[in-house]
Amino acid sequence: MTLHLNAILSPQLLRDSALLRNSITVVIDVFRATTTIAVALENGALEIVPVGTIKDAEAKAKELRGRLGEKSVLLCGERGGIKPDGFDLGNSPLEYTREVIQDKILVLTTTNGTQALQAASAAPLVLAASFANMQAVVMFIMRYLVLHEARAMQLTDANNNTKDEQRIESICAFCAGSEGDFSYEDTLCAGALLEALATEFADGGYAYTTSDTAHAARNLYRNEAQLAQTLASTRHAEYLASLGFGRDVEFASTFGTSRMIPLRRTDGSLIHWHNPLNL
Repeated sequence: MTLHLNAILSPQLLRDSALLRNSITVVIDVFRATTTIAVALENGALEIVPVGTIKDAEAKAKELRGRLGEKSVLLCGERGGIKPDGFDLGNSPLEYTREVIQDKILVLTTTNGTQALQAASAAPLVLAASFANMQAVVMFIMRYLVLHEARAMQLTDANNNTKDEQRIESICAFCAGSEGDFSYEDTLCAGALLEALATEFADGGYAYTTSDTAHAARNLYRNEAQLAQTLASTRHAEYLASLGFGRDVEFASTFGTSRMIPLRRTDGSLIHWHNPLNL
């Protein structure tokens, strides 16, 4: 099996959703949605429902509260980095403590991250990654590929046709970007993810090809000698710091603070994948 490593640097650069139909797609929004999602699941949130607009988020929270009770659902998110009026939580990962969110459903809408999660909906498997949980996501992808390949072999007939199973042909790092533009921090994170996968592929004997954007992201990350300082100097990091969220930038720039594997279910919500062997 030869896999293709790809990077899409902004949802607006996804020209055709068919590109994702045989892809494990990893959505990245370092500052801050996918970092916050990992933290929320780590601290006991039952699920996270990503929603595109503030109006739709309010409606979804109202619907869920009507079915599950007022205290079971939190309305969360930001626009321009700021928590909208009437919301329970903003988009700072440091707000999502166990005391606040454990055993709750979170309805989340953000400027970039939840839009990217929705834009990736054509993919058969969608994950959310950041520096916080990257290693966990990489290890999950490798386990998934091994078991997926084994299952595909079981379902292959004498004519080499795979029955009732969607073949995985690529891994796509899908950057949320910044309101349609390139995001340096998301591209660096994509490069780190793809570099880690390439290393695992080499160790595991997987052949792979690389798109130009994936190659560029990997080179960007490989040539970065001062990651934390560079991340802190990005436009969005400086904007967040100006709003008083400098600690968020520092936290989101740190590897390995979460073991969570946020995975999109068929209904669009995100949960932690508790049993990676049950694929």
